[in-house]
Amino acid sequence: MKKNLVISSIVGSLLLFGAAQTQAQAIDETTEKQLVNICKALQSNSKMKLNRAVSKSGLNYRSISKGLVCNGMDPVTFALRNNAQKTAELFARKGNLDYQTLLAKL
Repeated sequence: MKKNLVISSIVGSLLLFGAAQTQAQAIDETTEKQLVNICKALQSNSKMKLNRAVSKSGLNYRSISKGLVCNGMDPVTFALRNNAQKTAELFARKGNLDYQTLLAKL
């Protein structure tokens, strides 16, 4: 599970930070750990942990929602699949995503 979480975070961060570059480059360990912490916070169903993880990352919810992938899923779907409705709703609201549409796709 942790291995999948790390791999998904790496892929998401490459999409997030490498979109403007023609060649994908490896991300630094600090950024990778911050993105993994965001995925873990989403899974925890704790709004406080999620807000803390996002603020420590230095990114905002919109940029995270555009590129982060947790276990092959977007952040809101990942949270919902892990029965973390509170964090899914918070992330959708702050990331300016349509929560109902994402919920209907499940």
